[in-house]
Amino acid sequence: MQFSKQNIGRVLGPLVFFLILFFFHPEDLSKEANAVLASVAWVAIWWVTEAIPIYVTALLPLILFPLTGGLSLTETATSYGHKYIFLYMGGFILAIAIEKWNLHRRIALTIINLIGTNVINIILGFML
Repeated sequence: MQFSKQNIGRVLGPLVFFLILFFFHPEDLSKEANAVLASVAWVAIWWVTEAIPIYVTALLPLILFPLTGGLSLTETATSYGHKYIFLYMGGFILAIAIEKWNLHRRIALTIINLIGTNVINIILGFML
């Protein structure tokens, strides 16, 4: 096994998770908070080292929080299903579709075709 950033992260993430979960117990930290801390450490290590794709890493709390008792499955899944998350996701999907089909260029060329090539008119056309 090579010592690449990804391979080190793949081993270090779960190792730190188990070390924090079983051996790191500060006085004022509840069992649930300790479980969340261990899970966040694992996710952060995999996120920084890109041990696995980031979109898979982002789903790791959905598995770890309920298994460790940090948060219930309902509470964790609710965070993934918030209305603003879907708003952003919809905006990103629209942006990708606009870019894929070159709609942004079509809109720009149509405005220039209607308005003309005068700089002031072009700015006015885009503002409208």
